Amino acid sequence: MKPQEIDYLIIGGGPGGTPTAMALASAGKSVMLVEKGAGLGGTCLFEGCIPSKIFRESARRLRELKEAGDFGLCLPTLDVTVNWSAVLERKRAILKRRSEGALQNTGRLPTLNTEFGQCRLLSSRSAIIEKEDGTPQEVHFEKAILATGSVPFLPPIRGIDHPRVHDSESILNIDHIPETLLVIGGGPIGVELGQVFNTLGSQVTILETSPRILGPVDKELALLLQQRMQQEGIAIHTHCQVTAILHTGHSEFVEYTDQAGEKQHSIADTVLMVTGRRPNVEGLGLENTAVKHDPHGIEVDASLQTTEAGIYAVGDVVGQPMFAHWATAQGLALARHLMDQPVPFPTANTNSAVIFSEPEIGIAGLTEQQAKQAGLDIEVARYDFHNDARAQIDGHDNGILKIIYETSSHKVIGVHALVEGAGELMGEAALLVKAGLPIEAIAGAIHPHPTLTESFVMAVRSAMAKAGKPNDHKQK
Repeated sequence: MKPQEIDYLIIGGGPGGTPTAMALASAGKSVMLVEKGAGLGGTCLFEGCIPSKIFRESARRLRELKEAGDFGLCLPTLDVTVNWSAVLERKRAILKRRSEGALQNTGRLPTLNTEFGQCRLLSSRSAIIEKEDGTPQEVHFEKAILATGSVPFLPPIRGIDHPRVHDSESILNIDHIPETLLVIGGGPIGVELGQVFNTLGSQVTILETSPRILGPVDKELALLLQQRMQQEGIAIHTHCQVTAILHTGHSEFVEYTDQAGEKQHSIADTVLMVTGRRPNVEGLGLENTAVKHDPHGIEVDASLQTTEAGIYAVGDVVGQPMFAHWATAQGLALARHLMDQPVPFPTANTNSAVIFSEPEIGIAGLTEQQAKQAGLDIEVARYDFHNDARAQIDGHDNGILKIIYETSSHKVIGVHALVEGAGELMGEAALLVKAGLPIEAIAGAIHPHPTLTESFVMAVRSAMAKAGKPNDHKQK
């Protein structure tokens, strides 16, 4: 078959590759988007963000039913059961709808060709695609963009290859709610899924190697969440090093050492390994190019070009931070750059994120600890949601907002919140950090009452009052 000539080859149809392909095709470039999975959407849609949040939503609804009495609601029974098959079917339907929608969107662009199969680079300007039907297709391209995402990292621990030991992807297809679940790893995925299954009825234990869960998160907020989780009945053991997983009948016997180096063990019928993710470069054919990479990701410059001219990379395959929205931001910036349009590439210190714990943790910009480590002179405006009208109404008033700003300029460099609904606050937070607005801009903006967004203005007005700054904007 004659090689196909195209302007851009994009490998990976996730949140990094698909928007980039659409942006370039919308500009009239000939683009081939290759995805080896079942549909467009990547890890976020099929094995990450979306399915885990579908599980969380079912758990949240169950929690609300159990708390109905606190809101004056007398239900016929509180003996609510979970139809796990129905939860899985709902997940399947949502994933199908979103994947098909993405394919329809790409199909509307005449210069964008989407192929499903395995793509491997043959050189710096050619690749071979093994299509789903087994037929090969060679392509020659002017430029390529690698957006192949990441895969779960499993440390070399004896016994991890047992069917009852899951990673962050396989657990999303489990056919039952475990009676006992041992989570190895106290990062965002371990915390989110640990709380979900705890709410759904599992007895959950979390083993974490670090001194606390959620290491990169603001320390105060992470410790508050850790305390909340323990109050909910989740056992959390830190400073743990798992050494082996032994299989005994219908249970998993997990051996580990504690902070003192003493041998300990825990027993569960299901184990979830969430010990990080690694860039997915296997089978890409990078050895046929000058693209450099290591276990942390593909090496790129400030414009996301790899060490091979004309080949670029975006998203998880580049390394941390690994978020779907970060991959999209990188991809869209790269598309504009390739079309010779001026564009600032996203920087990690202005990124935002949400940990969908219970309650949620919202993150934008630098934490208090990161700012101090960077040598910045900062102040922190705080707000306790215990005093917040909307949080009291919702029954979720246990949380804190922290706005980090530079002492001299008052420029906001970080916003961090622990409260149910924190995710919805991060749009304003991201804008504040990206634009580098001063806290006076927050104080002067009229925030609607009663909403969680009021926390921003209440925090900075309190900080300004303590500093003796004029505060003419009063709000009841």
